[in-house]
Amino acid sequence: MVEEQNTETTVQVDNKISIDTDKNINSDARKETTRTYIAQLYVWAFFIVIAVVFIVGLLMSFSVDEYKDMLVTVSGVLSGPLGFIVGYYFKASKE
Repeated sequence: MVEEQNTETTVQVDNKISIDTDKNINSDARKETTRTYIAQLYVWAFFIVIAVVFIVGLLMSFSVDEYKDMLVTVSGVLSGPLGFIVGYYFKASKE
């Protein structure tokens, strides 16, 4: 006769699920830091380009009308995005 033995195996599983909200906060802070960096970079680049226009005008001996035309052209191209960036950050600081 064959004797059957009852073998019992116990497995213990620990489910530890935690939501780390600090990760989300760090992610949001990182996004805001990146946005701020890009905005500051654009503002600095805007003023550097304006300074370059003045330097080029000085080296090329521009007249007042030529300075005006260059500044109107450069600021016309770059001031639209600059206004958008500044408006976004002033709106965000109100909220």
